[in-house]
Amino acid sequence: MNFDQKTPIYQQLAESIRQDILTGSLPAEEAIPSVRQISVEYGLNPQTVLNATQLLIQEGLLEKRRGLGMFVQKSARKQLNDSASERFKNETIQALVEEAQMLSISRKDLIDLIQQNYKEGV
Repeated sequence: MNFDQKTPIYQQLAESIRQDILTGSLPAEEAIPSVRQISVEYGLNPQTVLNATQLLIQEGLLEKRRGLGMFVQKSARKQLNDSASERFKNETIQALVEEAQMLSISRKDLIDLIQQNYKEGV
């Protein structure tokens, strides 16, 4: 993981865990590595790791099980997928349409471009 200077490290770590949940690298009901393991692996202060995991607990993505560690909630992947889909629809698509309009790309041409790229997997 390469941390940037603009965003607090705990937020970057939380985002990395979110991505692992969304991609299935961290499946539902699976334990995440311990705070100590993450701290050692990335050379982070344990408090930074705790801040990241607390954020994810507050979001309902992780749950703390006394004496066992932290686990991915059953609904975490769906929750992340739903919010990412909404963000895609409300931000990405809107920006795409606005730019196409600015460039005088017709609706039909934009739809054709999307279909072509979708088929090609680009």
